[in-house]
Amino acid sequence: MKSNILWGLLFGLVFTAMLQATLWVLSEPDPYKDVVVHNVEKVDKGYIVTASFVKTECTFKRLEVFGLNTGIPIYLKWEALDGSPSTDYDRSVGSQYLVILAITADEEYEVLEIRTRHDCNGVAVDKVFATIQT
Repeated sequence: MKSNILWGLLFGLVFTAMLQATLWVLSEPDPYKDVVVHNVEKVDKGYIVTASFVKTECTFKRLEVFGLNTGIPIYLKWEALDGSPSTDYDRSVGSQYLVILAITADEEYEVLEIRTRHDCNGVAVDKVFATIQT
């Protein structure tokens, strides 16, 4: 009886470890984590979005901003206000701060969505950085 319980526990531990390892191997890489939107300010040209995040080892490819009304996304131009040298600047690994101006051309949007694309070891990873109710 005791040996059956021990074998059952051992089998359960091995199965759990194998399942965790499989999920880790098959999971999509994460180009950043711990995103916090600190402030969204409406200005004449659009919205200034201030956020912080932790960048991982992936290589940044692009950032896109969309305004949504009734669920329909509209591509918005944007400008970096945080001193980044360009819109396709790959930041260093670690804690980062993002300040951008989403240019809305006098339009009102219910939602702003910031999306990114990164290259994580040869895998293109598209991810929503933030969804913001305005």
